[in-house]
Amino acid sequence: MREAIKKPRVLLLIAFVLISLLSISLGGLEFGIDFKGGTLFQIQLEEKVTPDKMETIVLIVGERLDAFGLKDTKVNSLGDDFVSAQIAETDPEKIEHLESLLRTQGKFEATINGELLFEGSDIIQIYKDASNGYGVIDAGQGEAFTWQLPFLMNQKAAENFSRKTFHKCDQISFDVQYGGSYNCESTFFFIDRPSDSVIIVPQRVFSNDTALLGAGSVLENIPQGTSIDDLLENAGLTHFIVSDTNFTSAQLAELENLVQENPTALVHDSVSSEQKQALLGLGYDLVEVSEQETIPWLWTVTGARQVIALTPGIANLEPRVDNIENAKIFSQLLITGTSISREEATTELKALEVLLETGSLPIGIRSISKETISPLLGKEFLNSALLIGLVGLIIVALVVFIRYKNFKLVIPILITGASEIIMILGFASLVKYNLDLAAVAGILAAVGTGVDHQIIITDELLRGEMVAGGSFVNRIKRAFFIIMAAAATTIATMLPIIIFSFGLGKLRGFAITIVVGVLVGVLISRPAFSILAEHVLKKKSDEA
Repeated sequence: MREAIKKPRVLLLIAFVLISLLSISLGGLEFGIDFKGGTLFQIQLEEKVTPDKMETIVLIVGERLDAFGLKDTKVNSLGDDFVSAQIAETDPEKIEHLESLLRTQGKFEATINGELLFEGSDIIQIYKDASNGYGVIDAGQGEAFTWQLPFLMNQKAAENFSRKTFHKCDQISFDVQYGGSYNCESTFFFIDRPSDSVIIVPQRVFSNDTALLGAGSVLENIPQGTSIDDLLENAGLTHFIVSDTNFTSAQLAELENLVQENPTALVHDSVSSEQKQALLGLGYDLVEVSEQETIPWLWTVTGARQVIALTPGIANLEPRVDNIENAKIFSQLLITGTSISREEATTELKALEVLLETGSLPIGIRSISKETISPLLGKEFLNSALLIGLVGLIIVALVVFIRYKNFKLVIPILITGASEIIMILGFASLVKYNLDLAAVAGILAAVGTGVDHQIIITDELLRGEMVAGGSFVNRIKRAFFIIMAAAATTIATMLPIIIFSFGLGKLRGFAITIVVGVLVGVLISRPAFSILAEHVLKKKSDEA
C-alpha cells in the first residue's frame, strides 16, 4: 500500500484533502437558513435591469436592512431581475414589517394643489436629535403617540417649496388680542404614488371614502375635513367612478384614449368581471387593490401617507411678506404622524427615516417570497443531514462488500467517498458558499455518483478476459471513458440550472454542489481510486 500512496495521483488527492481541511478549520463553513435559522427573501423586480441599476438596488436593500441593526445580513443579485436577502431574524411581526419595507419602492413626494413641492432625493439630511424635534411624544393620557421627523432640503427644493406655498392661506378673521385666524391649504405626502395609471372606483366605494376622509383618522394621519377631490388632485391620476355593472359609452371612449399613456388600471376588487374584461380588451394591465376596513380605499391606492396643513408662518404671512421675491426660504421642515402605541410610533418613524435616508429603488417590486426557519429546527436539520450522510456511507460499504466479497476493496471506496465530501466542503469554505439542505443533497448525490464510477472502475479491473490489450492500464482507460462521458452529461444537465434558474435558489444550490462534486471526482479522486483499487486487486491476484 505504501507504494500506491507514493503514486502522484494519490499524493494529489492527499494534498487536496489536507488543503480542504485547512480551509475548513481556518475559514469555517457558512450555513444557510436551513441549518442556522433565519429568513430568506426572494425579491422579484418589475422588469430586468442593467448591472449598474442592480448594484444600486442591492445597495439600497442592504442599507434598509442594516438600518434596523440586523445581524448576518446578506444581499445578493440573482440574474438581472431577482434579489435575495438573507437575515438572521425569525420574529413574525418583525419579518412582516421588513417585508413591507422591502416591498416599498420608496419614492417619496410632497405635493400641493397637484404640484410637486419636493421629493425624497431633495432631502440631504435627517436630524436625529431631540433638540430639532426628532422622536416620539406622548400625545396625552397614553392614548396616542406622535412621532416627528425633522429634515433638511437642498436649496433648489427649499426655494421651490417656499415659492409654491407663498400666501397659500386665507385670513378668515382677525382678533386684536390674538391676531389673524387663517384657513391654510394642505400638503399631501405620498410614498410610491402610482404613475401611468388610471383608477377605477365603484360609486359605493367613492361615497364611503368621501365620508371616511371627511371624518378623518388620527392613526392614518388624515385630518378631519380632508376633501376627496383634493386627494385625487394631488395624486395626479385620472379616475373613473363606475356603476356595479358596466362602463358607460363615454367612459369606454375616454379609457380607450388614455390606454397608450396610462397602461395600468388600478381597480377595486369589487369591480365586476364584465368591467375587468372590458379593461383587458382595451389593453390595460389590471392591478386589483383590496379595501381595508376604516381606511379610505383611495387613500391606499394613491399611496397617500399624510396630509399636513401649512401654517401662516410657512406661507410667509406671519410676519407678512408681500413680495414673493423677498419670501423667506424654509429648508428645514418637519413631518409628523400618530400611532396608537409608542412601539408602533417608533416603528413608523424608523421606517420613514430609512426610506428617506436610503432613497427610492430605481424600479418597483413585482413580488416577494420568503422562507423562515427557526434556529432550533435548523439545528435539527443539520444533525439529520449528518446522520443521513453517515448512514449512507455505511450502506454503501455493506453493498460493496456484498457485491465483491472483498473487504479490502471497501476501504478505498469509503476513503474516496469521504475525501470527496471533504474536498467539496473545502471548496464551499474557500468561496464562502452557504450550505443549505439542497446543497447537502447535492453533495450526497455527487458522492453517490462517485460510488457508481468507482464500481465501474472496479468491474473493469475485475474482468477476467485476458485478451490482447486487456491489461490493467487499458481496462482503466475504458472505465474512464465511460466515467468522463457520464460526468460530461451530468455537467451539461446542471449548467443550464446554474445559469438560468435565478428565481430557484434551492435548485441552483443543488446543481452547483453536484457539478463541483463531479469535477472533484473525475479530476482528483477517481484517478487516485484507480491506483488504490489496482493495487488491492493485483495483491489479491499475486496471493492467489
